[in-house]
Amino acid sequence: MRLEGSQETLLITLYAKAMDNRATPSILRDGLADDLIRRVDYDFARFRLRPVDIRGIALRARVIDDWTRAALQARADTLVLHLACGLDSRVFRVEPGVEVDWIDLDFPEVIGLRQELLPQRAGRYRTLPTNVMEPDWIARLDHDRPVLVIAEGLFPYLDEYRARELIRRLIEAFPQGGQLLCDVYSPLALRLLRKAPMIRATQARIGDWDQTDLSRWHPRLQFVDEPQVSQLPEVAALPPAQRWPFALYDRWVWLRRLGRVVRYRF
Repeated sequence: MRLEGSQETLLITLYAKAMDNRATPSILRDGLADDLIRRVDYDFARFRLRPVDIRGIALRARVIDDWTRAALQARADTLVLHLACGLDSRVFRVEPGVEVDWIDLDFPEVIGLRQELLPQRAGRYRTLPTNVMEPDWIARLDHDRPVLVIAEGLFPYLDEYRARELIRRLIEAFPQGGQLLCDVYSPLALRLLRKAPMIRATQARIGDWDQTDLSRWHPRLQFVDEPQVSQLPEVAALPPAQRWPFALYDRWVWLRRLGRVVRYRF
């Protein structure tokens, strides 16, 4: 498998979710991710993931999964846009009804891998092979409904101008409003991420801008909430040696400001 730069980082999250699936207890229980890494010819050990990395990635995905289920329970006519989806199996974990419009979007070569490796999905699920920054794909969508935008692990690889323009175009394209589910990082966190072995193994380029308050991007974009991770049942079920980093994360404000999973509405 030949992926380069930011595209190669999709294998980091895939591997973390597979390793979480093999742990007891598993936070995400993503058996499909586990199956995929057994079939992909790649040296995943080069990422040098620590247990806290694996659990953190799985927990981030679990929070976004839960928010996604809640949004679809509230409005089944919501259009789901899973940006930079990689090989993530979220649509299979969330299991939306066949009537839900769900689009997994990524570069054409990544979507090609999805079609080769992941099972087909019935209903109104589809993939869209394009760069998220291309200007024309948003205009082709159905705008007469609310939208749920999932941008997990996307913003660190964009500069601020491109990220802001992407979200501005999405907000203005959907007058009925919607939600944005994403992870955001401070400049310090991005510098630390740039030095992390898993990122250095891919040579992906990491941005250097303050992502901690996206509400400044557009007057309709409003912060809703973020999880108290140490209070989540999935964290409470972990062994004590794996729980303490999440307890510190909630207790120390400066640590939370490094990186957070957040929900916005517009």
